[in-house]
Amino acid sequence: MDITVDEMIAFLYEFCEPEQPILPDTELLESGLLDSMAFIELLDALADRGCELQPTRCPRSAFSTPESIVRLCREHS
Repeated sequence: MDITVDEMIAFLYEFCEPEQPILPDTELLESGLLDSMAFIELLDALADRGCELQPTRCPRSAFSTPESIVRLCREHS
């Protein structure tokens, strides 16, 4: 899957309710920005783009920042 960090950030703005700008290295999990509902919506959107991730088979840290999610998508495409 060829997705850019900017596209990932756009997805996150769509599914999360950020109070601060989302940057490539924004901590998503520890900050609570990527909550369970936003996480499910993000996984569905990525699946629609051809990247079907199994979150139970990926380390939690792979979902920690927009950059790390993009790397994960590239590894699973």
